[in-house]
Amino acid sequence: MKKGFGCFGLAMAAALVLGFAAPVMAKDFTITMATPSNPDDNCVKAFFKFKELVEERSKGRIEVEVKHTGQLGGHRDYIEQIRMGSLQAAEINVAVLSAVDSKFMVFDLPYISKNQKWLEDRLEGQVGKTFAESLEKSAGIKILGWMVRSPRDMYISSRPVVTAADFKGMKVRIMESPVMRRTFELLEAVPVPLSANERYMALQTKVVDAAENSVSLIITQKEYEVTKFVSLTEHFISPNIIAMDPKFFAKLPADLQAIVAKAGNEAGHYATKLDADSEQTALTELKKLGMAVNDCPDKSSFQQKVNPIYAEYRDKIGGDVIDAFTK
Repeated sequence: MKKGFGCFGLAMAAALVLGFAAPVMAKDFTITMATPSNPDDNCVKAFFKFKELVEERSKGRIEVEVKHTGQLGGHRDYIEQIRMGSLQAAEINVAVLSAVDSKFMVFDLPYISKNQKWLEDRLEGQVGKTFAESLEKSAGIKILGWMVRSPRDMYISSRPVVTAADFKGMKVRIMESPVMRRTFELLEAVPVPLSANERYMALQTKVVDAAENSVSLIITQKEYEVTKFVSLTEHFISPNIIAMDPKFFAKLPADLQAIVAKAGNEAGHYATKLDADSEQTALTELKKLGMAVNDCPDKSSFQQKVNPIYAEYRDKIGGDVIDAFTK
């Protein structure tokens, strides 16, 4: 056993004897980040970018652990874990957040966002700040960054979708969102809410005929193995958030708060760019994997079918929130 305390040991001993608080040293803070997706997904890549930025800029004072592939559950589980203080950060889809803050239902309204860049710009400004303030107040969840996914399309085992009539009777896996449910009801499909980690099995066992998501996820989740067709309906364009426990954030020294906040914003933009860049690459790869890809240049039949949902949800979401996207 070594004799003496050394400089660090003497400082700690003196602090204990005199009743002072011990100094904050390297890796005194650990951020565990949870995501249901695997490491090939762009949001998970953004989490590893966040880890790189935070650990480098904090000079090791913060350690970041990324728990991917649903190790800690799914999006809904993360909400509860963050609110309980057992999880510091997570990827959460806005469709799930609508259960705790009705404003977030606006992201699930079909065809409300013009394109990925259009939505990213709005979230970078006052619209994004309004949502962040609302979520922290209503649900105790802090938004560090917005990861705007490429448009959500249909991928199907039974038949392609070309017009709204093709949806009739189709069992479609959706997220646990009342707006998504109503959207597919208006299309005369049969919506089946399931968590992300149940989706592959549901497609494989024919519990559902189809799912909808950004096309890159069909590859990263290997769901091309259990579907045959991709139809570019582009019915939703929505973000996932980099969520954090605000109580944990408040405990960080001011300099580390600044590092975490900046890294979260940068990681969000990083995920958005990766998704935009990978969309065409993913479509090319899906064709090579044997999937039939059909464009849907005329989306008017889809838009006409789902149009009533705007009036149905105006009071629940808030007319001012919807107007911020449509005017």
